[in-house]
Amino acid sequence: MLNESTIVISIIAFLAVVGGIEGFYLLYRSMNVERTKAVSRRLRSLSASGMSNEEAMNLLRRRMFSEVPVINRLLSAFPRSHALDRMLIQSGVDLTVSRYILIQLALVVTFFILLWLVLGAIWFVSLPIALVAGFYLPYMYVQGKTRERSSAISAQLPDALDYLARALRAGNPFSAAMRQASLEMNDPIAIEFATTFDELNFGMDLEDALEHLSQRTRSEEMRYFITAVLIQKTTGGNLAEVMNRLSGVMRARARTMREIRVLAAEMKLSANVLIGLPFIVAGALVVMNPGYLNILVQSTMGFIVIGAQLALMLTGYVIIQRMVNFRV
Repeated sequence: MLNESTIVISIIAFLAVVGGIEGFYLLYRSMNVERTKAVSRRLRSLSASGMSNEEAMNLLRRRMFSEVPVINRLLSAFPRSHALDRMLIQSGVDLTVSRYILIQLALVVTFFILLWLVLGAIWFVSLPIALVAGFYLPYMYVQGKTRERSSAISAQLPDALDYLARALRAGNPFSAAMRQASLEMNDPIAIEFATTFDELNFGMDLEDALEHLSQRTRSEEMRYFITAVLIQKTTGGNLAEVMNRLSGVMRARARTMREIRVLAAEMKLSANVLIGLPFIVAGALVVMNPGYLNILVQSTMGFIVIGAQLALMLTGYVIIQRMVNFRV
Protein backbone atom coordinates (compact mmCIF):
# COMPACT_ATOMS: atom_id res chain seq x y z
CA MET A 1 0.00 0.00 0.00
CA LEU A 2 1.03 3.56 -0.56
CA ASN A 3 1.98 5.52 2.50
CA GLU A 4 1.05 9.15 3.04
CA SER A 5 4.46 10.54 2.08
CA THR A 6 4.37 8.72 -1.26
CA ILE A 7 0.92 10.13 -2.00
CA VAL A 8 2.00 13.66 -1.07
CA ILE A 9 5.14 13.41 -3.21
CA SER A 10 3.11 12.10 -6.15
CA ILE A 11 0.63 14.98 -5.87
CA ILE A 12 3.43 17.55 -5.66
CA ALA A 13 5.19 15.96 -8.64
CA PHE A 14 1.97 16.04 -10.67
CA LEU A 15 1.36 19.69 -9.82
CA ALA A 16 4.98 20.50 -10.67
CA VAL A 17 4.70 18.87 -14.09
CA VAL A 18 1.39 20.60 -14.87
CA GLY A 19 2.61 23.95 -13.57
CA GLY A 20 5.92 23.64 -15.39
CA ILE A 21 4.24 22.83 -18.70
CA GLU A 22 1.81 25.73 -18.27
CA GLY A 23 4.59 28.12 -17.28
CA PHE A 24 6.84 27.22 -20.19
CA TYR A 25 3.89 27.39 -22.59
CA LEU A 26 3.07 30.90 -21.44
CA LEU A 27 6.73 31.90 -21.74
CA TYR A 28 6.88 30.45 -25.27
CA ARG A 29 3.63 32.20 -26.16
CA SER A 30 4.96 35.52 -24.91
CA MET A 31 8.00 35.16 -27.17
CA ASN A 32 5.97 34.43 -30.31
CA VAL A 33 2.81 36.56 -30.04
CA GLU A 34 2.94 39.65 -32.23
CA ARG A 35 1.94 42.71 -30.22
CA THR A 36 2.16 45.29 -32.98
CA LYS A 37 -0.64 47.81 -33.03
CA ALA A 38 -2.49 46.04 -30.19
CA VAL A 39 -3.02 49.14 -28.10
CA SER A 40 -3.95 51.22 -31.11
CA ARG A 41 -6.53 48.66 -32.20
CA ARG A 42 -8.07 48.76 -28.74
CA LEU A 43 -8.24 52.54 -28.75
CA ARG A 44 -9.87 52.63 -32.17
CA SER A 45 -12.37 49.95 -31.21
CA LEU A 46 -13.39 52.05 -28.23
CA SER A 47 -13.75 55.08 -30.47
CA ALA A 48 -15.90 53.13 -32.93
CA SER A 49 -18.14 51.91 -30.11
CA GLY A 50 -19.45 55.43 -29.51
CA MET A 51 -17.84 55.96 -26.09
CA SER A 52 -16.98 59.45 -25.02
CA ASN A 53 -13.31 60.38 -24.81
CA GLU A 54 -13.37 60.46 -21.01
CA GLU A 55 -15.07 57.06 -20.75
CA ALA A 56 -12.61 55.49 -23.16
CA MET A 57 -9.56 56.89 -21.37
CA ASN A 58 -10.86 55.74 -17.97
CA LEU A 59 -11.34 52.25 -19.36
CA LEU A 60 -7.86 52.21 -20.86
CA ARG A 61 -6.28 53.16 -17.55
CA ARG A 62 -7.76 50.06 -15.91
CA ARG A 63 -5.31 47.56 -17.36
CA MET A 64 -6.23 44.00 -16.42
CA PHE A 65 -3.83 42.10 -14.18
CA SER A 66 -5.64 38.83 -14.90
CA GLU A 67 -8.41 37.53 -17.15
CA VAL A 68 -10.06 36.03 -14.06
CA PRO A 69 -12.10 38.79 -12.30
CA VAL A 70 -11.46 37.46 -8.77
CA ILE A 71 -7.71 37.24 -9.30
CA ASN A 72 -7.70 40.64 -10.99
CA ARG A 73 -9.39 42.27 -7.98
CA LEU A 74 -6.99 40.49 -5.62
CA LEU A 75 -3.90 41.62 -7.52
CA SER A 76 -5.26 45.16 -7.86
CA ALA A 77 -5.15 45.50 -4.08
CA PHE A 78 -1.34 45.10 -4.00
CA PRO A 79 0.87 48.06 -5.04
CA ARG A 80 3.54 45.62 -6.20
CA SER A 81 1.20 44.43 -8.97
CA HIS A 82 1.29 47.87 -10.58
CA ALA A 83 5.10 47.87 -10.56
CA LEU A 84 5.14 44.40 -12.13
CA ASP A 85 2.65 45.51 -14.76
CA ARG A 86 4.77 48.54 -15.63
CA MET A 87 7.84 46.30 -15.92
CA LEU A 88 5.99 43.94 -18.30
CA ILE A 89 4.78 46.87 -20.42
CA GLN A 90 8.33 48.21 -20.72
CA SER A 91 9.61 44.79 -21.80
CA GLY A 92 7.00 44.34 -24.52
CA VAL A 93 6.35 40.79 -23.30
CA ASP A 94 2.76 39.67 -23.87
CA LEU A 95 2.10 38.60 -20.28
CA THR A 96 -0.31 39.75 -17.62
CA VAL A 97 0.80 40.02 -14.01
CA SER A 98 -1.05 36.83 -13.10
CA ARG A 99 0.66 34.84 -15.86
CA TYR A 100 4.06 36.21 -14.88
CA ILE A 101 3.51 35.13 -11.27
CA LEU A 102 2.23 31.74 -12.47
CA ILE A 103 5.44 31.18 -14.43
CA GLN A 104 7.50 32.05 -11.35
CA LEU A 105 5.54 29.66 -9.13
CA ALA A 106 5.73 26.89 -11.74
CA LEU A 107 9.50 27.27 -11.93
CA VAL A 108 9.82 27.28 -8.14
CA VAL A 109 7.88 24.02 -7.85
CA THR A 110 9.78 22.46 -10.76
CA PHE A 111 13.21 23.31 -9.34
CA PHE A 112 12.16 22.15 -5.88
CA ILE A 113 11.00 18.77 -7.19
CA LEU A 114 14.17 18.34 -9.24
CA LEU A 115 16.44 19.15 -6.32
CA TRP A 116 14.46 17.19 -3.73
CA LEU A 117 13.38 14.08 -5.63
CA VAL A 118 15.92 13.76 -8.44
CA LEU A 119 19.10 14.93 -6.70
CA GLY A 120 18.01 13.96 -3.20
CA ALA A 121 18.74 17.30 -1.56
CA ILE A 122 17.29 18.12 1.85
CA TRP A 123 14.05 20.10 1.54
CA PHE A 124 15.28 23.10 3.55
CA VAL A 125 18.25 23.32 1.17
CA SER A 126 16.19 22.72 -1.99
CA LEU A 127 13.52 25.28 -1.13
CA PRO A 128 15.75 28.41 -0.93
CA ILE A 129 17.56 27.45 -4.14
CA ALA A 130 14.25 26.81 -5.91
CA LEU A 131 12.81 30.12 -4.68
CA VAL A 132 15.81 32.11 -5.89
CA ALA A 133 15.98 30.36 -9.27
CA GLY A 134 12.22 30.32 -9.86
CA PHE A 135 11.67 33.98 -9.12
CA TYR A 136 14.93 35.37 -10.50
CA LEU A 137 15.05 33.64 -13.91
CA PRO A 138 11.77 35.17 -15.22
CA TYR A 139 12.86 38.52 -13.81
CA MET A 140 16.18 38.27 -15.66
CA TYR A 141 14.36 37.37 -18.88
CA VAL A 142 11.95 40.31 -18.60
CA GLN A 143 14.75 42.73 -17.75
CA GLY A 144 16.72 41.48 -20.74
CA LYS A 145 13.73 42.06 -23.02
CA THR A 146 13.31 45.54 -21.50
CA ARG A 147 16.93 46.44 -22.23
CA GLU A 148 16.60 45.03 -25.74
CA ARG A 149 13.45 47.01 -26.43
CA SER A 150 14.85 50.19 -24.89
CA SER A 151 17.98 49.89 -27.03
CA ALA A 152 15.86 49.38 -30.15
CA ILE A 153 13.80 52.49 -29.36
CA SER A 154 16.93 54.54 -28.70
CA ALA A 155 18.42 53.40 -32.02
CA GLN A 156 15.24 54.29 -33.93
CA LEU A 157 14.62 57.64 -32.26
CA PRO A 158 17.09 59.84 -34.25
CA ASP A 159 15.47 58.81 -37.54
CA ALA A 160 12.03 59.30 -35.99
CA LEU A 161 12.99 62.82 -34.89
CA ASP A 162 14.17 63.66 -38.40
CA TYR A 163 10.82 62.50 -39.73
CA LEU A 164 8.99 64.56 -37.09
CA ALA A 165 11.01 67.61 -38.11
CA ARG A 166 10.08 67.17 -41.77
CA ALA A 167 6.41 66.69 -40.89
CA LEU A 168 6.42 69.82 -38.70
CA ARG A 169 8.06 71.88 -41.45
CA ALA A 170 5.31 70.71 -43.79
CA GLY A 171 2.80 72.44 -41.52
CA ASN A 172 1.46 69.46 -39.57
CA PRO A 173 0.65 69.80 -35.86
CA PHE A 174 2.71 67.78 -33.40
CA SER A 175 0.08 65.06 -32.90
CA ALA A 176 -0.33 64.56 -36.66
CA ALA A 177 3.45 64.40 -37.04
CA MET A 178 3.53 61.67 -34.39
CA ARG A 179 0.86 59.79 -36.32
CA GLN A 180 2.76 60.01 -39.60
CA ALA A 181 6.00 58.91 -37.93
CA SER A 182 4.23 55.88 -36.44
CA LEU A 183 3.11 54.84 -39.93
CA GLU A 184 6.58 55.20 -41.44
CA MET A 185 8.71 53.72 -38.64
CA ASN A 186 9.00 50.10 -37.55
CA ASP A 187 8.16 48.68 -34.15
CA PRO A 188 8.75 49.14 -31.28
CA ILE A 189 8.80 52.92 -31.70
CA ALA A 190 5.91 52.86 -34.17
CA ILE A 191 3.44 51.40 -31.69
CA GLU A 192 4.59 53.82 -28.98
CA PHE A 193 4.11 56.86 -31.20
CA ALA A 194 0.74 55.51 -32.37
CA THR A 195 -0.37 54.99 -28.77
CA THR A 196 0.70 58.53 -27.87
CA PHE A 197 -1.18 59.93 -30.86
CA ASP A 198 -4.34 58.04 -29.87
CA GLU A 199 -4.09 59.34 -26.30
CA LEU A 200 -3.76 62.89 -27.60
CA ASN A 201 -6.62 62.27 -29.99
CA PHE A 202 -8.82 61.19 -27.09
CA GLY A 203 -8.18 64.50 -25.33
CA MET A 204 -5.33 63.66 -22.96
CA ASP A 205 -3.01 66.53 -22.09
CA LEU A 206 0.32 66.59 -23.91
CA GLU A 207 2.26 66.38 -20.64
CA ASP A 208 0.34 63.29 -19.50
CA ALA A 209 0.61 61.55 -22.87
CA LEU A 210 4.36 62.14 -23.04
CA GLU A 211 4.75 61.00 -19.42
CA HIS A 212 3.00 57.75 -20.35
CA LEU A 213 5.34 57.42 -23.32
CA SER A 214 8.35 57.80 -21.02
CA GLN A 215 7.01 55.20 -18.58
CA ARG A 216 6.35 52.68 -21.35
CA THR A 217 9.77 52.94 -23.00
CA ARG A 218 12.33 53.49 -20.20
CA SER A 219 14.71 55.09 -22.67
CA GLU A 220 17.01 57.97 -21.79
CA GLU A 221 16.89 59.26 -25.35
CA MET A 222 13.10 59.27 -25.19
CA ARG A 223 13.25 61.33 -21.99
CA TYR A 224 15.50 63.85 -23.74
CA PHE A 225 12.95 64.08 -26.56
CA ILE A 226 10.04 64.54 -24.14
CA THR A 227 11.92 67.20 -22.16
CA ALA A 228 12.70 69.12 -25.34
CA VAL A 229 9.06 69.05 -26.46
CA LEU A 230 7.76 70.23 -23.09
CA ILE A 231 10.34 73.03 -22.86
CA GLN A 232 9.46 74.17 -26.38
CA LYS A 233 5.78 74.16 -25.47
CA THR A 234 6.50 76.45 -22.50
CA THR A 235 9.03 78.82 -24.07
CA GLY A 236 8.10 78.64 -27.74
CA GLY A 237 10.47 78.37 -30.67
CA ASN A 238 11.05 76.27 -33.75
CA LEU A 239 10.27 72.68 -32.71
CA ALA A 240 11.43 71.28 -36.06
CA GLU A 241 14.88 72.80 -35.55
CA VAL A 242 14.98 71.42 -32.02
CA MET A 243 14.17 67.94 -33.36
CA ASN A 244 16.99 68.12 -35.92
CA ARG A 245 19.56 69.24 -33.36
CA LEU A 246 18.42 66.64 -30.85
CA SER A 247 18.73 63.85 -33.41
CA GLY A 248 22.31 64.96 -34.10
CA VAL A 249 23.13 64.89 -30.39
CA MET A 250 21.63 61.41 -30.06
CA ARG A 251 23.68 60.07 -32.97
CA ALA A 252 26.87 61.50 -31.45
CA ARG A 253 25.96 59.93 -28.10
CA ALA A 254 25.36 56.57 -29.78
CA ARG A 255 28.81 56.71 -31.41
CA THR A 256 30.39 57.46 -28.03
CA MET A 257 28.55 54.58 -26.42
CA ARG A 258 29.78 52.19 -29.11
CA GLU A 259 33.37 53.28 -28.46
CA ILE A 260 32.91 52.75 -24.72
CA ARG A 261 31.47 49.27 -25.29
CA VAL A 262 34.54 48.35 -27.32
CA LEU A 263 36.84 49.54 -24.51
CA ALA A 264 34.80 47.66 -21.88
CA ALA A 265 34.60 44.43 -23.88
CA GLU A 266 37.80 43.08 -22.30
CA MET A 267 36.42 43.44 -18.77
CA LYS A 268 33.14 41.81 -19.78
CA LEU A 269 35.01 38.92 -21.38
CA SER A 270 37.04 38.48 -18.20
CA ALA A 271 33.84 38.37 -16.16
CA ASN A 272 32.32 35.73 -18.44
CA VAL A 273 35.48 33.61 -18.27
CA LEU A 274 35.59 33.81 -14.48
CA ILE A 275 31.93 32.83 -14.23
CA GLY A 276 32.21 29.95 -16.69
CA LEU A 277 35.54 28.55 -15.47
CA PRO A 278 34.19 26.73 -12.37
CA PHE A 279 31.57 24.95 -14.47
CA ILE A 280 34.18 23.93 -17.04
CA VAL A 281 36.48 22.60 -14.31
CA ALA A 282 33.59 20.73 -12.65
CA GLY A 283 32.62 19.16 -15.98
CA ALA A 284 36.21 18.09 -16.62
CA LEU A 285 36.44 16.51 -13.15
CA VAL A 286 33.20 14.60 -13.70
CA VAL A 287 34.54 13.22 -16.99
CA MET A 288 37.99 12.36 -15.65
CA ASN A 289 36.91 11.08 -12.22
CA PRO A 290 33.12 10.54 -12.09
CA GLY A 291 32.94 10.02 -8.33
CA TYR A 292 35.10 12.95 -7.31
CA LEU A 293 32.26 15.46 -6.78
CA ASN A 294 29.66 13.05 -5.41
CA ILE A 295 30.08 14.39 -1.89
CA LEU A 296 28.73 17.76 -3.03
CA VAL A 297 25.39 16.28 -4.11
CA GLN A 298 25.06 13.61 -1.44
CA SER A 299 25.28 15.69 1.72
CA THR A 300 23.59 18.74 3.18
CA MET A 301 26.89 20.57 3.59
CA GLY A 302 27.68 19.95 -0.07
CA PHE A 303 24.49 21.67 -1.21
CA ILE A 304 25.17 24.54 1.19
CA VAL A 305 28.65 24.94 -0.33
CA ILE A 306 27.20 24.88 -3.86
CA GLY A 307 24.56 27.46 -2.96
CA ALA A 308 27.13 29.74 -1.31
CA GLN A 309 29.46 29.50 -4.29
CA LEU A 310 26.69 30.29 -6.75
CA ALA A 311 25.61 33.28 -4.66
CA LEU A 312 29.19 34.62 -4.50
CA MET A 313 29.69 34.09 -8.24
CA LEU A 314 26.44 35.90 -9.01
CA THR A 315 27.43 38.78 -6.72
CA GLY A 316 30.82 39.11 -8.40
CA TYR A 317 29.26 39.02 -11.85
CA VAL A 318 26.76 41.75 -10.97
CA ILE A 319 29.52 43.93 -9.52
CA ILE A 320 31.68 43.57 -12.64
CA GLN A 321 28.73 44.33 -14.91
CA ARG A 322 28.01 47.50 -12.94
CA MET A 323 31.67 48.51 -13.15
CA VAL A 324 31.65 48.36 -16.96
CA ASN A 325 28.18 49.89 -17.40
CA PHE A 326 29.21 53.44 -18.20
CA ARG A 327 26.72 56.27 -18.59
CA VAL A 328 27.13 59.05 -21.13
